[in-house]
Amino acid sequence: MNANLRTTEDVFQDVLLALFQLHGQVLHAADTMSGEFELTGARWQVMKVVARQPMTASQIARRLGLQRQSVQRTVDSIRQQGLVEVRPNMDHVRAGLIALSDEGRRVLTALEQHQQAWLARCMRGLTRSELEQVAGSLGELTSRVERATAREKDEKPDRTRAPSGVRRRLVTT
Repeated sequence: MNANLRTTEDVFQDVLLALFQLHGQVLHAADTMSGEFELTGARWQVMKVVARQPMTASQIARRLGLQRQSVQRTVDSIRQQGLVEVRPNMDHVRAGLIALSDEGRRVLTALEQHQQAWLARCMRGLTRSELEQVAGSLGELTSRVERATAREKDEKPDRTRAPSGVRRRLVTT
């Protein structure tokens, strides 16, 4: 197709495809880096969230924009590995606070060292200014998508959920 015949919408579709591909590559990298610790990128992501402060499974899910049940399964898995522990929650007796164990901190530190080396390889040749420009553009696109989605949601409230069987994956950031 002639570049002059391509619409802004066509180019936006190219941007979305590139973002999906980037997302897939980041998920693959997270799974690869965490694999030596018998983790997945999803488990690593939950560990990163609770490293800052202990949270309930519901709080973790809200922070990550995921379903509580999927986060609970992830928490249960890393708890069995001894990487997190459940602490008492004075605000809600039945919903314990998920916190990293000492072993979890050790593993997370090692993973973050791997991640730093990976980031250095990814960023080689890019300037801070170039990355800031990309971040600004993506932030603007995110705002536009949020606004358009909110409008779509207002017009068609029955289409706010993902189709049955569609799952979101945790993403390591």
